[in-house]
Amino acid sequence: MLVLLCLFLVPQLVFANDTNLESELFGKFTVTIDDRVNVFIQPAIQEDEEVYLPLRSLFRIFGAQIAWNQNESTTTVLADEKEYLLPMNLTNLTANINNESVISLKMINSHAYIPVSFIKEIMNFDFSWDDESKTLYAVRLPDTATIFINLPEAPKYRVVETFTGIASWYGGKFHGRMTNNGEIFDENGFTAAHRTLPFNTYLRVTFLQKNESTIVRINDRGPHIAGRILDLSKGAAEEIGLRPHGLGEVKIEVLANYKTDD
Repeated sequence: MLVLLCLFLVPQLVFANDTNLESELFGKFTVTIDDRVNVFIQPAIQEDEEVYLPLRSLFRIFGAQIAWNQNESTTTVLADEKEYLLPMNLTNLTANINNESVISLKMINSHAYIPVSFIKEIMNFDFSWDDESKTLYAVRLPDTATIFINLPEAPKYRVVETFTGIASWYGGKFHGRMTNNGEIFDENGFTAAHRTLPFNTYLRVTFLQKNESTIVRINDRGPHIAGRILDLSKGAAEEIGLRPHGLGEVKIEVLANYKTDD
């Protein structure tokens, strides 16, 4: 499979958040996989002959899922039916692989950016960058076993319960307030409110209309309106395409053994 990623040239000079390095920022970029075209409004960055793209959007387009554990500063990547932990240092803007390999990160508008060369560590792709046309060619490698062998593999989670119902989302005036488990609510995080599930339970939530999924953690109580079974944070609702609809039918899978470090 040949993947073609094109960066439309709309260059300007910007400074990434939390860094003094000057970077070349390009406008929207497009990822084409077979006949499917995906256009992103987030910019791409080129610095020191390396191209950086938004971590969450980039992995999603290659079929991976991302979950951020704020308490442990760890990103979990679910790719090719396997799960990997990437401890991230947002102060020094680095991510660590297997306590040995360190990659640099960029921050733009609170979004983490990773070098495209890092994707093959997770998604098993080989890359070729054409600087003249600003085009990235990605070809999937045939054997994934050797790529994954050096990455720390987390224990697989189990789905212990599945149910469906109507979910809504909340944010706005609730942002910065205290949740029922004592945390400060972050509308951009990946959390949810449920009436009875224990706090810190992880759920995989799928918006059935879009067939998009994300993983959230229960840290609040709700919804407080009859007929609804889950209140998602704004960030989680945006991730699965539910936010513009206000509410929608979702499938909820309760995950066991999702957290690996207590």
